[in-house]
Amino acid sequence: MKIVLDATVFEEPITGIAKLTLFLYRECVRMMPSLQIVGLHRRPLKLNINPPIEPVKIGGFLPHNMWRMFLLSPAMRFHPSTAVHFPWNGGIPRLSRKESVITTLHDVLPLTIPDFFQSDDGIIKYRNKIQTDFSRTHLLITDSEFSRKEISKHFVVKDEPVVISPGCTLEVNDAEHKTAQKPEGEYFLYVGGYDRRKGLEQLLKIHFSLHREKKISGKLILTGSPNYFSTTFERMVKDGILRGLVEEKGYVSDAALVELYLHAKALVYPSKYEGFGLPALEAMTLGCPVLTTKCTSLPEVCGGAACYIDPDNELEFARALVEVERNDGFRSELSHKGRQQSLKFTWEKSARAFLQAVEEMLRVRDGKRGKGNPHD
Repeated sequence: MKIVLDATVFEEPITGIAKLTLFLYRECVRMMPSLQIVGLHRRPLKLNINPPIEPVKIGGFLPHNMWRMFLLSPAMRFHPSTAVHFPWNGGIPRLSRKESVITTLHDVLPLTIPDFFQSDDGIIKYRNKIQTDFSRTHLLITDSEFSRKEISKHFVVKDEPVVISPGCTLEVNDAEHKTAQKPEGEYFLYVGGYDRRKGLEQLLKIHFSLHREKKISGKLILTGSPNYFSTTFERMVKDGILRGLVEEKGYVSDAALVELYLHAKALVYPSKYEGFGLPALEAMTLGCPVLTTKCTSLPEVCGGAACYIDPDNELEFARALVEVERNDGFRSELSHKGRQQSLKFTWEKSARAFLQAVEEMLRVRDGKRGKGNPHD
C-alpha cells in the first residue's frame, strides 16, 4: 500500500496537527512495514518526517493556493498511489476520479462556537468549502464522537465519518529529561492556545480572587503562544505577572512540558469548545490531575477521571480549585484514574483503526468499479 500525503502541514512551526499526523504514520509503518508514505510539499519542512514519511519537495516557486490547485493532481502521475491523504482540515483540490481521497477533519468548531462568524457570508463560505471537500472525499476521518456528530449534523456526507482518536504526542529522550529543569513552587498549569473559547479570562478572575481571599497559594503557569484576544485579557495577564501570580512560558519543548505536567497541582482546562482536547490526554498520561468542563468532547476524553466544573459557575469553579490544591488524596485519586483513562487512547489503536478504514474504503471502491484490487 502506498499513500501520498499532503505534507504542507509540516511546513509551519510545529503544530498539534503536524505531530498527530507524524505519530499516526509512525505507528502505521511499525504495524505494516510494507506501507509507503510520500509527503508532497512546496517549502522546507520544520519537522523531520523521514522516517516514516519520504518528503518530496515540488513547485516551491508557486504560491500555496496555486500549488494545491494546479500542481497536486499532475504530481500524482509521478507518484501513483493507493490513496491520497489530506490531514489538515481539508483544502482538497480537484483530482482525477481514480484517486482515493482520505480527509481528516479534526472538528467543525466554527459552526459550534456562538458568533464565530462576523456575517452570514462567512458561514456560507465556510459551509461551501467543507461541503466541497466532502464531495471529493472517499474516507472521512475525525477525532471524536462529538466531532462526528457535529459533522453529520451540519453537512451531507456520503459515508459516516470514522472516529480515530489520537494518542499522546509528548516525546522526550533520556538526555532531554535529565537536563529539563524542575519548576519551582506550587502551581496550576494551563496548556494550549490563548483563545476566548478556552475560558482563560474566567480562570484568571477566579484565580486572583482566591489569592486575595488567601484560599490558594499556587501560581498559574500559562503555556502556548501568547495571543491576547482582548485588551481585558492582556491586562489581566500582565497584572498577574507583576503580582507574581501568573507566569507565561510561551511555547515550551516536550521535555519542559513533561516537567510542568509532572509537578503541577493540576492541569486547569476550562474550555467550552474542543474537537478533542489533547492537553487533557497528555496530563492524564503523565498522572497530572485534570480540572476541566463537561463541554463538547472533553467528557469523551476524560471519562470519569477528571474534576468537572461548570465554567460559568464561579462558585463551583473556585471550590474545585481550592479542593484540588488542598486535598492530596483527591489529587492522588484523579492522578490514578487519569493514567487508567489514558490507556484508552494509544497510537496502536489509532493506527489499527486507520489502516482498517483505508482497507475498507479501497474494498468498497474496487467493488464499485467491478474489478479486483489493483493495488495488491
